[in-house]
Amino acid sequence: MKVIILISLLLCLTGCADVKSSSNNTVNNETGIDNNTNNTDNNQEKNILKTGINNIEIYDNAKMLHTLVYYMPEKISDDYSKKAYYNIAGGVQNKEEISYKLRSIALTPKEKLTEHIKEIQNYAEKYNIQPIHSNNDIVRKTMPEIINKGTKWNNVYLLVNNSFKLINAECIAVSDYAYFFIQEDLNITQEQIDIITAAFDKDYKIIHQFYDTENDIDNNGKVSFLIADFDDGLMGYFYTPDKYADGTFSNAKSNEADVLYVNHKYFEKNRWEKNKEDVKATFIHEFQHMVLFDSRVRNKLNTNISVWLNEGLSMLAEYYGGYTLPHKRYISTFFSSSQGKSLITNDSTQNYGLSLLFARYLQERFGDEYIKKIYKSKETGVKAVEEAVNMDFNSLFQDFIKMLLVTGRNVTDDKRYNILSFNYIQGSEEYNKNGFNLAEIIDEVYSENSGKNSFITSAGYKNKELEIYSFFITKWNGIFDHIELHGNNGIGGMYYIW
Repeated sequence: MKVIILISLLLCLTGCADVKSSSNNTVNNETGIDNNTNNTDNNQEKNILKTGINNIEIYDNAKMLHTLVYYMPEKISDDYSKKAYYNIAGGVQNKEEISYKLRSIALTPKEKLTEHIKEIQNYAEKYNIQPIHSNNDIVRKTMPEIINKGTKWNNVYLLVNNSFKLINAECIAVSDYAYFFIQEDLNITQEQIDIITAAFDKDYKIIHQFYDTENDIDNNGKVSFLIADFDDGLMGYFYTPDKYADGTFSNAKSNEADVLYVNHKYFEKNRWEKNKEDVKATFIHEFQHMVLFDSRVRNKLNTNISVWLNEGLSMLAEYYGGYTLPHKRYISTFFSSSQGKSLITNDSTQNYGLSLLFARYLQERFGDEYIKKIYKSKETGVKAVEEAVNMDFNSLFQDFIKMLLVTGRNVTDDKRYNILSFNYIQGSEEYNKNGFNLAEIIDEVYSENSGKNSFITSAGYKNKELEIYSFFITKWNGIFDHIELHGNNGIGGMYYIW
């Protein structure tokens, strides 16, 4: 899967509720987006960058040239390991040589957990190992049969720093749809309890509306949350082995319960106010992971959905829940440090900001119902998306990255590329619902990094790396009459001037 394109600057993300999904030949009534892929932008052909010399339109020094280079394979693929390289130069002399700085390979606690769970799910799929069903005998059931506030849950396995320890916990709240436990010797305030219980009861119904329902393997009628002390940097997680009988996997323990884990560290006084929205978002985010797993178990489908797609669906759930305040940070981090990283990464290096933007773009363009189509697909990655939106992935990817470049730039009225929800003015009610203005985020990132030639250049680059289905946006200082692009097969690009 290798293809690379140059495009103008901009990235975008959005979502909405109660939108009917549309076929490619209809208009989404909520967004006004024409999904007909034959509806081409009049400027599309002239703004394409191909390998070789590309003449560009004349412009004055009041405007700036923006390019987007991408790597996309001719044949659609889920192989996210592929890479390509490109050189790009403007029509000036003394081109400087820039080497692409490789990312660190050190894994965070979240990345380590992702790798561990992926290994477990691959093993379960390979050997057709089935999770517990509610009518099965449970080998090791520690969850109490009757739970009230104050009920003890003892001998609970907790994964901390890649190893398991046994802890005891106590129920601190019972809401309409969940039990909330906390590790012994820890505490949170009554105000925090009230906030998270009310938020999850609302979010529980949102997940059921837009996604699907959970299984009840422990037969207690509710979801359970365990607030506990584990690795810093990991706000919460769904641990799939809990859905299997304990002892099924040699490298995992199971609590044989419908339980999700939330990190107590973020309830501490010095962190709560700063991270309150992130904490509330964690409950619906992790619940989506559980529901997706359970739904595919019920439908006898492969539970090992690609990481990038699964995380995108959870980030979209945060949008539905109204927890968009942290999303600007995720998107900004992507543009400042992870351009060139593959959209379809199926490991722990998946980027939340990019997955969020892609999930929001699909929701804006094709409506909410694409989610349930992915849930029911026999496929687990790129092909599942193709089925859900009835469009080939390469065409969709090109539309997506062009949108990132030009939305909010007044260079096109085509609603596939200019997304209204991504363009709301900061401070407006619509902006607060969406959580960001994409063009503003990109401009802020490039302004903060104006001294780095990897973002703004007057010459160009050599040997710049792109992973499959990735891109890099560049601003150009100066006036140019042509752009020269060279690279491996699959490299391409676009340019726009504003």
